[in-house]
Amino acid sequence: MSPEIGKDQQAYVRDIIDSANQAVAYTRGLTFEQFWDDHKTRDAVAMRLHIMGESAKKLKAETAAKLQLLRVDDVRGMRNRIAHDYGRVNFRIVWKTVRENLPPLISELEKYIQQHELAQKIRASSSVAISPHRPSNGPRMGM
Repeated sequence: MSPEIGKDQQAYVRDIIDSANQAVAYTRGLTFEQFWDDHKTRDAVAMRLHIMGESAKKLKAETAAKLQLLRVDDVRGMRNRIAHDYGRVNFRIVWKTVRENLPPLISELEKYIQQHELAQKIRASSSVAISPHRPSNGPRMGM
């Protein structure tokens, strides 16, 4: 799937961060059994993983290569299972993914965004042209 026009790579990374944070929040304080018994929470977490997979599909190879913990093929694969074969989703794997894999992934992606934003600020500040100060045509003293 090609990237959307006008949406940069960092926007897709932010979408992944947002959905990962939501999935983690949905399961906070729950045991697996509580998660399993709560159909709405299972569906909500699955939807967030689906969104993560959609955003991961839109990352360029060079962006994905910079993200060590984001195993793009795995994220896309989980999205495909959720989208096309929901009845065979192994929610123990979903649970483990959300509880163990997403928190460090969120941290890595947030660092990536911070580094990218810092690099953009540096590029922007170094490209600002400084024009020499020109004297004004204001009143002249003593003339």
